[in-house]
Amino acid sequence: MIPLETDEQKVLVKYLILKKIFYFSVPNGSVLKGNSRQRAIQMGKLKREGLISGTSDIVVLLPTKILFIEMKRTKGSSTSKEQKAFLEKVNLYPYAIGQVCKGAGEAMKFIEKNL
Repeated sequence: MIPLETDEQKVLVKYLILKKIFYFSVPNGSVLKGNSRQRAIQMGKLKREGLISGTSDIVVLLPTKILFIEMKRTKGSSTSKEQKAFLEKVNLYPYAIGQVCKGAGEAMKFIEKNL
């Protein structure tokens, strides 16, 4: 059985806490509550506050770099065009690196490589 993306991300968060690496998650995939009108109102508010489709799941702040990690399952997941576009923009900055990571292990290797 292939772990869900959320389970892979939880493993990565435990690793970041253990290593005392500063990070935060971006709750772009949060489930909005209420009927369709209420959800539309909430989404409009979030977008006005700066929500951008495709933003990476985890942002890791290192002394000389900022890493943007788009978490995926090890198998059976795909990256949206919005996620790809976001990572392309991130990678234009010399101090930022964005990457899709298939599983917590791949994300950990990406972080270790950039420490």
